[in-house]
Parts: sequence; structure tokens; C-alpha cells
Amino acid sequence: MLVLAGTCCGTTAATAAFVCPDLHNAATRAMAGWQVPGLAIGVIQDGRTVHRRTYGVSDIESGAAVTARTLFGIGSITKSMTALGFTISDARNEQSLSTPAKTALPYFPAKVTIGHLLSHKAGWPRHDALWYLNAYDRTTLPKKLSRLPRFAKPGTAFQYNNVPFAAVAAFVSAATNTSWDDWIRAEILHPAGMTSAITRLSVFRNNPKRATPYFPARDGQIAVDLRDTDPVAPAAGIYADLEDMSRYTSLLATDGILNGGRVFPAAAVRKLRTLTSRGYGLGLRLGKWRGEPLAFHPGFIDGYGARISILPGRNAGVVVLSNLSGKTPVARIVSQTALDCLVGAAPTDWVARFGMRRPAPEPKDPPLAPPPLDHAPATYAGSYEHAAYGRLYLQPAENDGLSGEFHGRSFRLEFAGQDRWRLTETHWPLRENLLFAFDRLVAGRFTRLSTPLADGPTYRHKAGPITFVRTPLPSAADTPD
Repeated sequence: MLVLAGTCCGTTAATAAFVCPDLHNAATRAMAGWQVPGLAIGVIQDGRTVHRRTYGVSDIESGAAVTARTLFGIGSITKSMTALGFTISDARNEQSLSTPAKTALPYFPAKVTIGHLLSHKAGWPRHDALWYLNAYDRTTLPKKLSRLPRFAKPGTAFQYNNVPFAAVAAFVSAATNTSWDDWIRAEILHPAGMTSAITRLSVFRNNPKRATPYFPARDGQIAVDLRDTDPVAPAAGIYADLEDMSRYTSLLATDGILNGGRVFPAAAVRKLRTLTSRGYGLGLRLGKWRGEPLAFHPGFIDGYGARISILPGRNAGVVVLSNLSGKTPVARIVSQTALDCLVGAAPTDWVARFGMRRPAPEPKDPPLAPPPLDHAPATYAGSYEHAAYGRLYLQPAENDGLSGEFHGRSFRLEFAGQDRWRLTETHWPLRENLLFAFDRLVAGRFTRLSTPLADGPTYRHKAGPITFVRTPLPSAADTPD
């Protein structure tokens, strides 16, 4: 059941300065149409929260209402916090953004700097599948990344990317002899007074104030498992509530001032808004709103959708938190409605602009009968390995199929013709209809398989097929009981 009753939290005399009669209507209509269980909104002006309101439930089953202290995943908004930690060090002449990561990570490619990692200009294609495997920790993941080819020289091309932020965590640990968690808490969270923010999934999982994450389903939404963001924590690993995110948004909007006192160097905050690529700075996207400078960033992680928006010319900003991910524009609808009010623009019906409701799922075509096999399933079966992605196992299955295992994920393949096999259902990051192509037949066995495992449909620069090479299976004598 979707609860839409609004619960207004902590209004003050300053609230009267912010007038936005369309905001409540936009929030409730968008939530109903897109079936978002819970929502929290904060609007900041001149260092003060001028509007705060929560809607719906943090958990559908219990009916617990969202409050200003309900914890949500903020996803990629974390990137701006990590970047701010480094711009502060840069402003204090403690750690330059031009420092090569290799100075602390000897295995890392030369000439890739901290600034390149934070601005998505390190040169790697997007390899989200690598961290979604939950196979590598923060120490191992950057080593795996370093073994992958790059499509461009450092600093020459933009590709939004999460995995290189694992190298940021490894750099922090090596350079400061402390974990990224302790570092970000000391540099950002504690000075900002973000007392409830969490950096570890294990802590967030057991917190009674956390919102349950949901994903769209055919008839509403379904609860999903918490995604382990620890391997790429500097990119997506912080969980926070509206109170704390309002403080953070205020600091970005006022160039580092909170409650009349300076918390962060103004130069460090402004550096986040310095263009490094078209439409991007450091941890923030850059653009215009009704002709005024705008810095913003969405934050999506499994079951959560968030957004911060900053109008630096007005010392104003908006933060929206929700517990639904997927293709939902609700955080954007609410943010843009509030931004229009902040700049005094004529109202726009953003709900109608983005869609009154979630579209019905497109019907699937009936599955085609598999073509005749080119070779017996055993010809394709075996153990295949990639230097970064690890080992993948295949064995013959019933009905002339193949069954597989990849980092604990079991899956099934059906023959698709021309020595290609198709994944029959989604086991993310393995996804339905992903093709596995086999070649180099030697002594009755294929020795290579290739699959575009790393490439998403919206990725700007493709990694291309990932090629796994057949390896001998361990003998019985080599395998411990």
C-alpha cells in the first residue's frame, strides 16, 4: 500500500520566506504515479532550511512513516563528498589534485592523477559489472582495474565511472594510513555536523532508522536486497538522513559556511563547480537553471533515489531522498519544482513533463526455439578466466543447455546459433539475452569465450567484449577436501 499523507517536520519562521504552492502537489502526484513509497524534501536558503517535509513510508510492510531522521542511500552524491575532501587538502596545500595515484599505489598506471579519478577522466571505459560482482574488496578492486585497457590517455576524455573511485579509497589508505571511512568522517562528516551519516553497509543494515529499498515491479514495487557499496564507497557508499543532507546542501550552497561559521574553505567548495569536462566539475554536474548557474547530482543505488541541486548565485539548494530506484524521475520532478520557486520562475508542471505515471512494461516477444547445436555442449564447457573479471565455469545441462557459475552466481545459457549462447534470465550484472561467443576450437574444445559483460546501453565509451580464456580445471589431488 502506498501512503501519501505528508508529514511536515520542523518548520521555522524562515519557512515563510519560501513560497512554493506547487511543491506539495507535485510531490504527491509524482509519488502516486511512479509508486514511490517514501520521500523527504529539504530546501535551503542563505544557510537555513526554509522548507522541510516528508511523505509516505520508510517500509511498506510496517507502515513506518518517513521522518527527517530516516536514513536513505544517497548513491553517487557521495562522489562530491570524496571530491570535497581532496579539494580541501588541495586548498591547504596538503595534497594536490595533480598527485599521481601511483605515488601511493605502485601497481597503478602512470600519469593517472587523483584529479583524473575524481573527474571521470582516468581513461577507462565503465566497468560497473566488475564491482557489482561483489567479488573484490577496496584493496583488490583497483588492482583488477589496473589490468584493464583504457580507451584514452588520462585527462583527455570523460567517461562517468564508479570503479576508479575504488582507487581513491586505496590511495587514501596508503597515503594517510587510515581507511576512507575514517578519512571522510574526519574531513567532511564531522565538520559538517552530519552525525547520523553511515559509511558501512554492515552498520546501515542493522540501523532501525533505515528506509527499506524498493524497485519497480509490474504491480507496484518490491523490496530489494541492500547493495554492498563498500568496494566503491568513495563513489556511492554513504547513507544519510534529511537533517544531515540539508546541512551538506547548505554548505555547498554557501561556499562552506554553516550557522554563520566557516566549516570548509570557500576555494575548496568552489573547486567542485570548476568545469573539468562539458557539464561536469568534481563530483557535481554543472549546468544552468532558468539562466542561472546550477550544480547538481543524482544519486541512485539499488532501492534508493536521491538528488541535490545547488544555486550558488542565490546561496540556495534542494535535497530530495527516496526509497525507490529504477527509471523513476520523482526526485528530479520535485527538485525542479522547488528550483522554479527559488528563482521565481513561472510554474511548470514537471509531473506532466516527465510522465504522470510509470509506463506499463513492454510485452516480451515469445521466446524463439533454439537453433540446432553447432557442437555438443561439452565442446563449450569448461573453466574460463579473465585477468580482471576472474573465473567463469560452464558445464552441460539438460535439454542441450549449459549451466554456469560466476562469482557465486548460477545461471543458464541456451544456444543462439553460430557458436553463441544466450543468458536466459537476469543475474545482475549478468543480464537476460547477454551473448557469449566462443571461438578457437582446439582438440575438440573451444578455448575462448567473449561477452560484452561490461557494457551498458547508455555508456558513452564501450569496453567491448570481455574475453575469457580456457584454463585447466584443478585436479582432484589439487583440491582440498
